[in-house]
Amino acid sequence: MDDARLRQEKVQKFEEFVDRRLKPDLVKAIAQRDKVFQQQKVFQDLRRNIENLEKNGVTSLRTMVNLGSEVYMQADVPDTRHICVDIGLGFHVEFTWSEALDFISVREARLARQIDEYTHLIANIKAQIKLCAFRLAKAFESCFKYQRNDVHHLQFDGSVALLMLHTARWTNHLCRR
Repeated sequence: MDDARLRQEKVQKFEEFVDRRLKPDLVKAIAQRDKVFQQQKVFQDLRRNIENLEKNGVTSLRTMVNLGSEVYMQADVPDTRHICVDIGLGFHVEFTWSEALDFISVREARLARQIDEYTHLIANIKAQIKLCAFRLAKAFESCFKYQRNDVHHLQFDGSVALLMLHTARWTNHLCRR
């Protein structure tokens, strides 16, 4: 009886760790990586636009500018050789095309490193979740009557671990009767 209670406490600790720490961390890391992907796309679009301006030799431009709430206004740009680029924290710097392309290259490299870091972080969190699922399976090994090799060959993801957890609780409840 004492062994079952200890096992149940251990399982509860793993559940709480996964639900309260790992899953929110995973959601947060994915959201942060998505923001960096969006920033990367903005800089890729800016690079493409500058390259098109250079290629076509455009020195003046007439365009539509979004004023907000999908309200547009026609705008004339008399000199496109200088552009303002958002460098972060609300600051804009006026660059020539070549200066802007140099800045964009540096910024894209930094964004690529950030994406790699977030991807590694996400992989680590997923590995920790799978490790917790494996440890839960090991905790229930005796109730499920699995052999050691069977547990190693199980595929774990959140839903399988949850199903195993609920099944083990039901089995544990039946074993006590």
